[in-house]
Amino acid sequence: MSLLSAHNLLLAFSAFSILLLLRLIVALIQNHAQLRDFKGPGLAAYTRFWIFREEVAGRLPHSQRAALKKYGSPCRIGPNLLLTDDADLIRHMNAPGSRWTRSSWYEAMKMDPRQDNVFSTRDEKLHAELKAKEYGGYNSPSIEPLIDSLTTQLLTLITTHHPSQPFDLSSTIRYYVLDVLSTVAFAGPFGFMAQNRDLWSYQKTSNAFMLLLGLSANHTFFRSLLSHPFMQYLAAPKLTDTTGLGPALKFAREAVATRFGPHAEKEKEKKDLLGHFVAKGLSQLQCEVEAFLQIAAGSDSTTTVLRSTLFLLASNPPAYARLRAEVDAADTSRPVIKYAESLRLPYLQACIWEGCRLYPPLFGLKSKTSPPDGETIKGVYYPPGTEVAICDDAVMRNPDVFGERVDVFEPERFLVEDEDVRARRLRTVDVVFGSGRFLCLGRGIAMMEINKAIFEIFKTFDLVVADPMRGIDMVRHNVHVQSEMNVVAYPRSR
Repeated sequence: MSLLSAHNLLLAFSAFSILLLLRLIVALIQNHAQLRDFKGPGLAAYTRFWIFREEVAGRLPHSQRAALKKYGSPCRIGPNLLLTDDADLIRHMNAPGSRWTRSSWYEAMKMDPRQDNVFSTRDEKLHAELKAKEYGGYNSPSIEPLIDSLTTQLLTLITTHHPSQPFDLSSTIRYYVLDVLSTVAFAGPFGFMAQNRDLWSYQKTSNAFMLLLGLSANHTFFRSLLSHPFMQYLAAPKLTDTTGLGPALKFAREAVATRFGPHAEKEKEKKDLLGHFVAKGLSQLQCEVEAFLQIAAGSDSTTTVLRSTLFLLASNPPAYARLRAEVDAADTSRPVIKYAESLRLPYLQACIWEGCRLYPPLFGLKSKTSPPDGETIKGVYYPPGTEVAICDDAVMRNPDVFGERVDVFEPERFLVEDEDVRARRLRTVDVVFGSGRFLCLGRGIAMMEINKAIFEIFKTFDLVVADPMRGIDMVRHNVHVQSEMNVVAYPRSR
């Protein structure tokens, strides 16, 4: 290459770099100007570093709540990102007919690089089509007997392996939820409860995965990096893995393959999610994608609510005594209570909703993007293309809705006599499962296993915190990553 050519190339590269820098500066100025009326922490108007720092530290929900308290709602936590604790605004953004759309945050929920799933897709038409096809499977009457069988197995596991001895409730409940989800999805359990151990180091790997998922969801740079083919080759779950998420992925792929293989006709007898998906015409690839989503997304969220509620009850003698009295007085089906029967027990429902309130199942940003011409809601103007994220922690601990003692486990708040107050509280806490167009498909399955497990554990055992002085270990990365929930389950005399 001649000296002149090299000089020209250097000039061109310099000019390109300067133009790129200028474009970045202009974009920063425009973003700052567009949302200049919204206050927020530090350099939030120019960078998402504040989100990154709090996410890595595992304290993002608490930091968001503190920011909302300091700056008001909505507040600014990124160059083009606002944060809200207003349940009415959340329902408006999610409502049928709303022009708000899913932001790029959802792209990180694409568990399989080959295809979007019902949770990750930003295509409104595709999302509606997938949801319509899958809804019946998640609400099939054939699911309840499967959960009954596994709830009985949970009681047997506690009786057999932990007879009046301390055990980590966080692990045991995760085993139960994972076996329920795999059975509901593929008509067969992974076998966590049967072996009473962390198969494939799934729990350990999943906990680490949640931090990466949070970084990928909240930052375009990490999402681009982790979705690069080379990084996928290095770090993504593989069918050949013997530990981590890979074996679960293999389990799902093999289950799907049987529904499309030479013996597919025989497999039609299985009344599980997969059978419903096939009957509704989902392709083999789409079935593989949706099946793995069920495990990856459903296990941590349901596990959080169930084990948190049980541990909170074991730590609160008045609430524990009141629920036990309701359980003992209830005339229900045996050996496992019917879901419909559990819904008629008011204090059980109050306890579950209070657990959902204090420890929401999934608390990522879940941001939505405003319409192309913007929108004014409750007197606040949201410019075109503005992202609005949700702080579940602040929504669920809003004293204007739930009263003054928002950090206290107090199920009675859902049983107050004032019907308007009670209805508002129930309507607000229900948004932990989404709403409108984005209501969680697995909500019914999650609530069914939570209701059954809590009722039957209270019917069978006296649950006591093993070491009240220690507390539990917990960090927050899109879900509550919990451990050392040590309890003792004493068999109850009949």
